[in-house]
Amino acid sequence: NNLFFTVCHGTERQKITAFLQESVDEAKANQLLSEHADRVNYLLAEPVIDMRGNGKNTAPNIAAFNAALTSLTKLEQVLMVVYQVRCNLDHGQKSPNRERDAQLCECAAPIIAALVEDCA
Repeated sequence: NNLFFTVCHGTERQKITAFLQESVDEAKANQLLSEHADRVNYLLAEPVIDMRGNGKNTAPNIAAFNAALTSLTKLEQVLMVVYQVRCNLDHGQKSPNRERDAQLCECAAPIIAALVEDCA
């Protein structure tokens, strides 16, 4: 949140996208996706449900990832999935007792850590 907070006005999702466009080039996006390919594959294997009960999930992000022509666009979609995991976790809808919840967090954390390390 600290990295994208001051990037632009708009929703947090818009701020994440703007931050990536300003801070990550195509080569870096490709490197992040390659280095974390197994984690990315897990995050995209099955949609993450928005646990607020609004019927939304990350299926559109998975489709956009698969249709994307650039690594930066692919990374943006991965981070939208990670953002949904974060929202569910932050609002108490993820449990360390559920294997999928734990695995989603374990896959998302190193991607974010690498991004923070490179952009901070």
